Amino acid sequence: MAIRFQALEVVALSVPEAPRPIQEYLREIDCLVGAIADPERTEKIAPDQYRLKMRPIGFLDLYKFQPIVTLKIWCDRHCQVHIKSLDYQLRGLEPFMKGFKLDVTGRLQPVADKQAQWLLQGEADLQVKLELPPPLWFTPKALVKKTGDRLLQEILQRIKGQLLDQLVRDYQVWAHGAPEISAYGDRLETHP
Repeated sequence: MAIRFQALEVVALSVPEAPRPIQEYLREIDCLVGAIADPERTEKIAPDQYRLKMRPIGFLDLYKFQPIVTLKIWCDRHCQVHIKSLDYQLRGLEPFMKGFKLDVTGRLQPVADKQAQWLLQGEADLQVKLELPPPLWFTPKALVKKTGDRLLQEILQRIKGQLLDQLVRDYQVWAHGAPEISAYGDRLETHP
């Protein structure tokens, strides 16, 4: 029996004035990744690809697993940041991977409001499709779907919370020229 879970999270964040524009910061992808993910659980595997290991998650008190997702993250010429999943695995649920598909897409872009203040606006969409394992065949499908959707929403809310807490702080440090090293050991460009 196949089932699909989905969650969407929208973000709008005011950007304080700083000596350097937010558009320049958005091109520093390592900074952004450090703002949305725990550097201890993140591995840079290519210039625009990152492997994120999330904290283990429980589902219906029956299963415990650790999602590991490879994301491509890039900034286009309009300073819009894009996120797309490339690969995934669920440590602890390997026997149930038949028919499993995970898709993550997201975007974040600077937008000027009517007072010429900058905002960051974006959204993230997380979808999972899978064949239910036999132990869940007898659980009401509506309960499984509601629980799965809630689990995905909690994942996106955790990421959003991290983004809201950390991104502006990181941007302020970067924009004011404090020398900084990215979570991946690269020296970030700063100007006095």
